[in-house]
Amino acid sequence: MDAGLTAINLLVIIIAVLGIGMTAIGLPGNWLILVTAVGYGYLENFAHMSTAVLLWLFGALLIGELAEFVAGSLGAKKEKASSSAIVAAFVGGIAGGIIGTGIMPGLGSIGGAIGGSFAAGYLTEYVATGNREKAGRVAKSIVIGQTLGLIFKLAVAIGMVVFIISKLTWQG
Repeated sequence: MDAGLTAINLLVIIIAVLGIGMTAIGLPGNWLILVTAVGYGYLENFAHMSTAVLLWLFGALLIGELAEFVAGSLGAKKEKASSSAIVAAFVGGIAGGIIGTGIMPGLGSIGGAIGGSFAAGYLTEYVATGNREKAGRVAKSIVIGQTLGLIFKLAVAIGMVVFIISKLTWQG
């Protein structure tokens, strides 16, 4: 077994798993996973990580992104959220995910993203309308939509990583 190839494969796995973690906190982890696959394909002359494989991964990535966007938007539309509340919830989710990761990687990342999204959506909608009840409904709907979208996108990320790992070659 070639030590260099083993090291590259382990690096690909580590980076891809980091991509899953990034996706969990609302960062573009699925893109990191795809770029990692493209880099691996380049290194091995696209023998195992072929163009077809990369196109499948790109398609999965697009489906995950679309699902996250649609789910979050539907949740927000249900309660007639202001566009500023939707943007604030998105930014709050990323900030909360980063803070949560610093406190407790994994569960803290997810909890922070949900909490940050709720708080930012609530505060922004409350400032816009002055109605606490509506702000609460809007924040709850945004979070539910974003959470469902994130769960789907996370499943896509895990599937992408498993698929990439199945394509790694361990013999030189």
